Amino acid sequence: MNELASSIENKRSWHPSFIKYTEFIVSAPNYKGLLFERNSEELVKWVITGKSEKGQERRKWWDNQCKKSGIKIEAGCYAKIALKIHPTKRHTCQICGKELSLEYVYPNRRTIIALEKEFDISVAPFSKNIFQIITELVKNTDDIEKIKRIFKIQQTEKLTKVTLGDYIKRNYVDNFAKGSLSPGAMSNSPDRFDGFHSDGACCRHESDKGRHKTNLQRYGQDRRVYENWADGDWKMADRLMSYFRKHGLSADHIGPISLGFAHRPKFHPLTKEENSAKNNRMSFNDVQVLITDEANGETVISWHSAFIWNKLKGKVKNDKDAVKLSDLMRKNIHYILIIFSMIDENEYSAFLEQFLNPEHSFFDYSFEGFDPKTGYYKSFNQIKRSGKNQQNNITRYYRVAFEKLQEYRLIDNRKNNKLKNENVDNELNILFTYLKANRNDDAKIQLDKILNLLTDLAERNW
Repeated sequence: MNELASSIENKRSWHPSFIKYTEFIVSAPNYKGLLFERNSEELVKWVITGKSEKGQERRKWWDNQCKKSGIKIEAGCYAKIALKIHPTKRHTCQICGKELSLEYVYPNRRTIIALEKEFDISVAPFSKNIFQIITELVKNTDDIEKIKRIFKIQQTEKLTKVTLGDYIKRNYVDNFAKGSLSPGAMSNSPDRFDGFHSDGACCRHESDKGRHKTNLQRYGQDRRVYENWADGDWKMADRLMSYFRKHGLSADHIGPISLGFAHRPKFHPLTKEENSAKNNRMSFNDVQVLITDEANGETVISWHSAFIWNKLKGKVKNDKDAVKLSDLMRKNIHYILIIFSMIDENEYSAFLEQFLNPEHSFFDYSFEGFDPKTGYYKSFNQIKRSGKNQQNNITRYYRVAFEKLQEYRLIDNRKNNKLKNENVDNELNILFTYLKANRNDDAKIQLDKILNLLTDLAERNW
């Protein structure tokens, strides 16, 4: 959070319930010694920029809390300790005053859709936690099976109505199951005094313009580009996607962004149902198209995933191999984002910024002769743009990209369970030595070495 954003939030109108919450928290023994000040109206200065001198003082306090609790200071540690020491595990929203749990107990959008489909009901976001929902919905064995399908629980798991809740608690709530469940407020220490965003999840879509529902609908596709740090002319690709939408079609990435491929202006036209069913798995034909396009000089893969693509693409001989490659590439980019989140956590975000492509914001495109049956077009026009709108797009681009890395830090078991490899750990230590010494050229070479190592590990699973 920058100084301007911090200032704006501290000056925002506070709900009376949030004021009571801040006074309760700063007086709680759990936070003894944590720096806070008051403004001219005697309200707690809730937000302090993390990189400021006072922010660093807060960070030291959080580090000490981690040490006292035996929590290793690494990616995700602040989210863990902030929840552990919170006296009530309940957070009050600065905007509306609503109180929500800080644990991952609320069904996210994907889970809500699945619940509504399986049980033919309507679920309002953050109105009830998953345990309340289970209590109301689960009446028989068939209902238990529905919940198991929603959470992708193996059918071999023998669960009853009583043990179902315990299973969800152990395997999802306690493991920060972002893929299925969400908290009432996201972690944000040391910026906020209690270590959580001031706005609850109930109002986050309103206070954060980038998360507003209309914006998410408008930018839903390019947001995945930002989140996966994808290469490619994202503005041109986004504009072409809008032509598909005008014809009621879904633009299918031949090489899925979520596997590490570039966001480029070339798609297959599919129905929404077909694209959803395909998910992010490639076919043998997809791989062949990508290899052909690459041979013709197109950049089909993002730089960070080129290592695994170049090593394994030649092994694909059929659809089964294509699915195998898809699975390995999906895991690979997962590891890449973990490493990026570790770099960001150690405050080397400036090093990461070189891998983003904000310059595409200054251009716009229109297409001539678009054929919705094939997805091809005859020609395009490029228009140079400059102004506040373009700069706002760049600001949002950076924010969303780094927000994704912050989310990875919240899921602390990802790093602990997925990157336990002595060779990788040793090479990461060398990377951070270079970054600390401001030897960025050497750090980039070292990062490439690590990504090559991840590729070697993936190849063993072919």
